[in-house]
Amino acid sequence: MIFNRLFCNRGILFQNFRQHGWIGILYLLTLLFSLPLYIGTEYREVPQQITSLFQANGELQILFAITFPVAAGIFLFRYMQSGAPSDLFHSLPLQRKHLLTVNLLTGFVMILVPVWITTAITGWVWAVLDQPAYTFGGSEIWMWGLSMSIYSLFMFMLTVVVGICIGQSVLQGLTVYGILLMPVVVWFIFSLHLQNHLLGYSYEDIGFNAEKLSLVLRMGSISTAPVIRGELIIYLALAILFIPLAYVFYAKRQVESATQAITFRIVKPIFRFGFMFTLVLVGGAYFTSIAPRASVGWDICGYVLGGIVGYIGAEMIIRKTWLIWTSRLVPKLVLYVILAGLILYVPVADWNGYAARVPDISKVNSIKLGGDRYIYSNGINQKLDDGSFYSNDPEYIEAIIALHQKIVDTDLPLRDPVNPDDDYDENVFINYKLENGRVMKRRYNIPETEFHKELMAVKQTKDYKRVAYDTFKLDEDALSIGLRSSLSPFRKVYISNPEQVREFKELMKQDILDQTYEEQRSPWQSFAYAEMNQNSRSSDPYQPKEMWNFDIKPSYERVLTWLRENKLYDQLQVPVDEIASAQFVKQEIDSQGKAKWVYSDSDYIDGNSSGNKQIATKNKKIISDLLQRQRSGYRTEKDTVYHIKLNFIRGENVYMILKEEDLTQEMKAILAEQ
Repeated sequence: MIFNRLFCNRGILFQNFRQHGWIGILYLLTLLFSLPLYIGTEYREVPQQITSLFQANGELQILFAITFPVAAGIFLFRYMQSGAPSDLFHSLPLQRKHLLTVNLLTGFVMILVPVWITTAITGWVWAVLDQPAYTFGGSEIWMWGLSMSIYSLFMFMLTVVVGICIGQSVLQGLTVYGILLMPVVVWFIFSLHLQNHLLGYSYEDIGFNAEKLSLVLRMGSISTAPVIRGELIIYLALAILFIPLAYVFYAKRQVESATQAITFRIVKPIFRFGFMFTLVLVGGAYFTSIAPRASVGWDICGYVLGGIVGYIGAEMIIRKTWLIWTSRLVPKLVLYVILAGLILYVPVADWNGYAARVPDISKVNSIKLGGDRYIYSNGINQKLDDGSFYSNDPEYIEAIIALHQKIVDTDLPLRDPVNPDDDYDENVFINYKLENGRVMKRRYNIPETEFHKELMAVKQTKDYKRVAYDTFKLDEDALSIGLRSSLSPFRKVYISNPEQVREFKELMKQDILDQTYEEQRSPWQSFAYAEMNQNSRSSDPYQPKEMWNFDIKPSYERVLTWLRENKLYDQLQVPVDEIASAQFVKQEIDSQGKAKWVYSDSDYIDGNSSGNKQIATKNKKIISDLLQRQRSGYRTEKDTVYHIKLNFIRGENVYMILKEEDLTQEMKAILAEQ
């Protein structure tokens, strides 16, 4: 009786539902619209098998889950933010814990019941549909209901706790979403700071994992990245933690703090530094991005300016006025600047040993070059097991450690390409599995010319080629292999005979593993491309087969000989007689300080974007030579390039590029004459 009268006061309950019940009704209607109505009316000729209901309009569902619970938290506790309503409610014959309990109970009903009703209706729709657009099991329905309940509860309780610490409703809502985005902003921009100032810092997983730190960003990935149990456990634990925190904070909140920006003195320095440090990072990142090449000090200017603006902005928000000058303003600013400076400096300081650390070969169990790989299956991006990508070959490990040691011993710049004029700047991503079970990662951008010997030692090992060129896939079964000319997509053949497929895979693997370092660096385009088709890993019979692509380079003699023997080479080779003429357009590239990519571009010739004179020839010798050499796109600051168009008698045309040094004597003679 006492519990019903005090903790679940019927008068306040009825008043809450009469005044704010529309939030729960709208939440229910939007959820019904975004899930059961969507899957019930969607039509697909071939049903799509999904492993999560968030793959069906999940972005909209998450949008509702991060807005309606926040609205419920703001409106239910709106009385705390206004002077007169705050005095009225706190003058009622109820203790604060009773008042908080009845409002929390109202909020739980408003945000959880719509989720549960939607889950039940979705189950009913799933059971009665004869021709569904999506196929899934009952566990997916329960998982959706559990996930949405946890997300909604987390957002509601976060809003309540923030509302107790904040004295204005608008600022309360902004702070809630600011808290959700702050971990991503701080992590992402702080990672840029480490990338710019810490040699070897590995930043591969920033973009992929950042979305998991915030429900706001989760909207963009919920349909392709599965909801994992660890994620739900964290959100549930935080939601449960917020409940006792709400009681503690509410018991200590003063009634007269209504309309104040920050209601607790202890929260003010946290808010001030958090706001300031975020702008410190943003300012440093922005000034670094706009800094002229080879300039120094721009990032420091950005940090200082961001800190000043951030501190002043935080003071204005807290005091609700721009008149913030006091004698204590500057000393406090200096204190916060020192603290922010230490946070920025300590991780990148030389004395912490991060940049110079190279593991001893005796402490390395295995090693991998390259980052993580992902595969798209059943509508979800899944990380591939990288166990097979690691190698414990002593020669391979020794070669990589030697490369790593030289990188550490060499004074390399941390930003900008090391040598923009060099076609072969190398991205080196090293993963060590150490004997203590930890994984040590390092990432570098190095000039090939300076590390030629060390790179050659690494890239000529079979373990490197096995992973870099996916030769491990050639050991697996294949349904068929499609071959397509690099010049003409219309010239293609298929190999489906099991014996021929086996022979082709074996020869391809041998040619790849026998490549020299110079052949791997070859600037010439491949003769053709091979597409290996395998059975899909997906349990969905309508999912497409898995496909793996391999280049057939001009240096692959075994494969090219096999193609000739099996009468397939000529079907891929473009005959000279099919080409009527070739057009040349010269391009002079001179962009010192700003390297650009150069690649074959049809607009450069057909659109005459350069305005340069076009030179045409019907010389069959020249055309034959062009068919044997097509340069891949490359990056440069200063060069002379020829854009070339091969005009076919029938069908499509072919575009390519050659550097001036690639031209034969006959080509130079034709160009010189005109």
